[in-house]
Amino acid sequence: MILIFVACFGLLYVSLSDKAEPITYSTPKTDLNSVFCTYKGKVYAAVPSNGYCEVKGADAKTFKTFTDNYQDAHIGWDGKHVYAGNIILKGLNPNNLKALANNYYTDGATTYFCARNSKRNKELGTLKEVLQLVRQSMGTAEKPQTYWYPFVELPKNQFYTSKKGFNIGGNAYQAFFRGQVMPKADPKSIRPLNIRYADRQERESSSYFTDGKNVYYENQLLPLVYNNSLFEVGIEGDIPSRSAYLIDSIHGMVYADGHAFDVSKAPYKMLSANLKHANQPLFSSRKGVYFYDPESEKVERAGDNPFVDNQFTQLAPDVFASANKVYFLAASEHWGRKTGLSSRSTHLLELEDVGASDFKKLDNGENPYINIWQAGKRYFYLDNFGSSNLMSSAVYEIKDEATARDILTQSDLRYDDIRKLNRSEALSFPPSDNVLTSSVSYNRDWYWPYLLILGGGGIAGLVAFLLRNKKISPFILQDGYLMFNNMNFKRYQLTEIDKVVFSAVRSNYRSNSGYSGRMQIVMKNGKKSFNTHFSTKVTLLSESEATVKTYIKELQNQLEKEGVKTALVR
Repeated sequence: MILIFVACFGLLYVSLSDKAEPITYSTPKTDLNSVFCTYKGKVYAAVPSNGYCEVKGADAKTFKTFTDNYQDAHIGWDGKHVYAGNIILKGLNPNNLKALANNYYTDGATTYFCARNSKRNKELGTLKEVLQLVRQSMGTAEKPQTYWYPFVELPKNQFYTSKKGFNIGGNAYQAFFRGQVMPKADPKSIRPLNIRYADRQERESSSYFTDGKNVYYENQLLPLVYNNSLFEVGIEGDIPSRSAYLIDSIHGMVYADGHAFDVSKAPYKMLSANLKHANQPLFSSRKGVYFYDPESEKVERAGDNPFVDNQFTQLAPDVFASANKVYFLAASEHWGRKTGLSSRSTHLLELEDVGASDFKKLDNGENPYINIWQAGKRYFYLDNFGSSNLMSSAVYEIKDEATARDILTQSDLRYDDIRKLNRSEALSFPPSDNVLTSSVSYNRDWYWPYLLILGGGGIAGLVAFLLRNKKISPFILQDGYLMFNNMNFKRYQLTEIDKVVFSAVRSNYRSNSGYSGRMQIVMKNGKKSFNTHFSTKVTLLSESEATVKTYIKELQNQLEKEGVKTALVR
């Protein structure tokens, strides 16, 4: 048991400990561009989240890169191969290599898409990664390719061009997103949809596309026909903007990362696109308030819709009024002491004892950071900095009228001034009722191998404890066969066995009393099994030679009753 737990914790320590890297960002190397460099006659590629990786076999003297230092910086080549970071793009002829834009590369016969940004290598399982980290620490393996520049080879011997839109390419018959076919897409008319922002110019979506008839999320064909009302909503908040939301204004539908909201609950209304005080966008319908969970890739219900007839107006970013009530958003995060970030939540709250009709704006709007409102004798600051600047609530109550008036007179008020007021408790979270909460939990797939290691050690220890002093025969006799009672599961026909040889061998070289049994099967054709070691019972204590030989005699009697010859040797 001690050995098992030492081994488990040893694996944990070795796999999590810092590993020696061949070079680092501070190593005095020769940069070829922002990705590739040479050091001591070898070529290395910087793979974000994976550090520097040696480009095995690359010729440092003839290694070349594109002149573009960003879009195609991850592609390099020598006289024999083309590389995406440290990985060979097989079949590409470096002498005819051409960049087609949008990260498509061809030699005229073979064409690849290779993403500019590194992604986690999904082909490398977590358990395999842990074991490879252990082997790396022992010096018997290279570091695992946890991240790489993902690539896809396109059908050969076709003429490809880049198309309008992020990561879009095509030939005469098909359109591709990141090298994946866009079903039924017309390559001649494929184009991105627009992202609409509340307060700035539209730009092209990098997620949603159309050919004028079909609509796509990346390469996924969506179940809707194109119409002029479709657009991706531009979200200002950092966390909420990490998913792409498509709005179908005609049908009141929403698509989050290509996942459709329940059509039976439509139409949906988005509470706010500002979302500086939210971790998830909220969409209200008459059936409730809904949000998209990017971890589970499902649309979830946050709670009942508090807005009468689903009608509300926005008083300020992330602040709303409905039926003479004032609502606002607040963001929160939960961190475990040892597990890190476990969840992010968005709260819709109702301001206590404040009617929307009494809520009046005091400042003139010249400074966007001075947003002071009054309700009777109470004063409120409506924040425009957001949770990323440690202002998690859209509404704060100002402690007194004098502080409110002082804020109104400061024409150059900035973030540091607001933070100072918050720390001094001149601003406080207002009395409010939590109406509903949306929450996303973050899975911890990375720790499963460690739990398996510890769990395996614990189970082994538990089994050893429960079976203590139990006799477990080293073999099983059944249906005319002998089978070792271990993970080997190999069976030997009794009539083909010449003899079974036993011996008592030293198992503890520090003590004269440490013995275990050993058995080997000799077949009539001369073949022999592996030596199998066994004890007289499940125990952590050393056994004497006499005890082991007595048990061997019992085993010999069992076999000889079945007509199998046995022998006890030294």
